[in-house]
Amino acid sequence: MSAVIRNARDGDEKVIAKYAIRLFEQHVDYDPERFSAFATVEGAEGFYRSRFSSSEAAVIVAELGSEIVGFAYVEKDDRNYAELLEHGAWLHDIFVEETVRAKGIGKDLIEAAFRSAVELGANKLLLTVAAKNQTASSLFEKAGFRHTMSEMTLNVK
Repeated sequence: MSAVIRNARDGDEKVIAKYAIRLFEQHVDYDPERFSAFATVEGAEGFYRSRFSSSEAAVIVAELGSEIVGFAYVEKDDRNYAELLEHGAWLHDIFVEETVRAKGIGKDLIEAAFRSAVELGANKLLLTVAAKNQTASSLFEKAGFRHTMSEMTLNVK
């Protein structure tokens, strides 16, 4: 059975927030000096729900049967001087439940994120990936993403 990919709707925010918190925790586990653990389920619910009807963003879910098993969050970025970016969109978040990984759902969410970026008026889709997340890096490269920047961190205190 393949996943149904659709835009998020009211009520989806609870599952999306649960997955987002797991994604955030994964990043903190990779590098607690770089990634901060401040997010709450309630805060994540409110944030993603506020993006459901935004003309500047898309929240996409993957469903198997009636269960949401993953999500992606895309946000338009028309002009960003710090990033030297025009007409872009960022794939800020993508998460697939561990029990259904390697079934093409991540690929399907990336394709939906690409379509959403086009609908938002972007001519490129960008993302960042944790340096230690080789599985995600491999998925993104297979989807056609290429390396253009590398973030570096220096603690100042």
